[in-house]
Amino acid sequence: MKRVAFGLAILLIFLLPTVALAGDGAQLRKTNFALGYNLNNFRHDFGFGLNATSSYFWHDRAAVRFSANNMYFEGIPAGETESTWMPYTVYKLGLIGVAAVVNDLVRLYGEGGFMYIVPNGSFSDNSKLGGYGHFGFEFFMDQNAPYCYFIELGSVGTVARAEKLTGKPIYGSGFAIAVGLRYHL
Repeated sequence: MKRVAFGLAILLIFLLPTVALAGDGAQLRKTNFALGYNLNNFRHDFGFGLNATSSYFWHDRAAVRFSANNMYFEGIPAGETESTWMPYTVYKLGLIGVAAVVNDLVRLYGEGGFMYIVPNGSFSDNSKLGGYGHFGFEFFMDQNAPYCYFIELGSVGTVARAEKLTGKPIYGSGFAIAVGLRYHL
């Protein structure tokens, strides 16, 4: 419980200044509920996923985002001789803080939160809780379009290890990047 409280405190310390940077003069757009699709990479693990963003609140400077990602860990399962991709699932729940809006066409934001990994039984039986944080950029093609392209750069972290594989390699941790399309309802 202390770890969760500490994690929330750190999250607020980093996101509150980000929210404050947007200022009163920023023109925010597309602050309603949004759905998106993304391709991502966690260290060496390729994946894809869906995300849902709540309506923005706190003067349209903050929102909550949930995403579900299907990731692929590459390794050699026990008893086999060839490398294969083994799927696993990552759920993320985070808080978004808008930093700035540029020309009403680009939104800059920070996001951080918790992630829950459900591993593939061929390399691990232990689900793990971790955290993530990144900076994001949404690019709107014109002022009336309900969709945007986005890119997110940051990191993910857990203590997840593939204990059933030789060397017990780490997975689901490291540098992370996501790109995709988001549709604002």
